[in-house]
Amino acid sequence: MYNNATFVDKAQIKNLKKMDDFVKNNMDRFPNDVSEKIRELITKILEKGHYYEAEADVLNMVGNEYNQWKKENR
Repeated sequence: MYNNATFVDKAQIKNLKKMDDFVKNNMDRFPNDVSEKIRELITKILEKGHYYEAEADVLNMVGNEYNQWKKENR
């Protein structure tokens, strides 16, 4: 199994920041320790400029939660 890095572009940076705001402002959707870890991961990705496959899985789960929240709040 390869663990290739995916580099983030401007659109992904924008989406990562949206996800970070979502987690920060909706802490009730996640346990406190989980939300802190998610925010740390997003910050780490923004600083490095890339993420790995395992990190992508976490981002996809948060993205799905964000999309669900958007549907609920239309």
